Amino acid sequence: MQSLQLLTPSHYRRVPWKNGLGSTLEIATNAAEPGGPWTWRLSLADVPTRASFSAFPGVDRHLAVLDGAGMKLEREAERIEVPREGRAFSFAGEDAIVGTPVGSRVRDANLMLDRTKWTGSLEIQRVHERRSIEVEADVVLIFAAQTSDFLRCKTKEESCVLSADSTLLSTGLVRIEASHCTLVIARIDAHARPNVGNP
Repeated sequence: MQSLQLLTPSHYRRVPWKNGLGSTLEIATNAAEPGGPWTWRLSLADVPTRASFSAFPGVDRHLAVLDGAGMKLEREAERIEVPREGRAFSFAGEDAIVGTPVGSRVRDANLMLDRTKWTGSLEIQRVHERRSIEVEADVVLIFAAQTSDFLRCKTKEESCVLSADSTLLSTGLVRIEASHCTLVIARIDAHARPNVGNP
């Protein structure tokens, strides 16, 4: 993968939910071709009504509310409020979960990782004043959900300006200079491979 790629809405794909109850906007995956199998995926989903989550055995999921007042989850007797800012709620794709939007126009951000290959995290940053953010991982994804002022991303060798609805896909360390924007930030790291042979 190139050290820095800029994705725009023309790269995104609308795909049906696995359970057929809705659809997801696929922002980025590591599939070899569109619609092919992936081991990581970042997506956005509109949640208009109460619905059961699709089952994804072997996948770790990270969920945060991007737009709208919020969303509540039910996992057996447990009741969970999905974060709107900061680190996302993490759970196993095997978990039986029901989600209920709070109010209208609720949209979530969702990072999925094959747990045999990847570990990672997802967060929402709502930036009100100019600030610097550093993100480092084997794979870094930064989706600009909203930007009205300034948003520049820089790697060791390249830099770019992100406009609203665009996504940076990069590797290693990314430095962000931002003001008055909402960011979805995903960090994805490969599991360390065990040493083979003599030490």
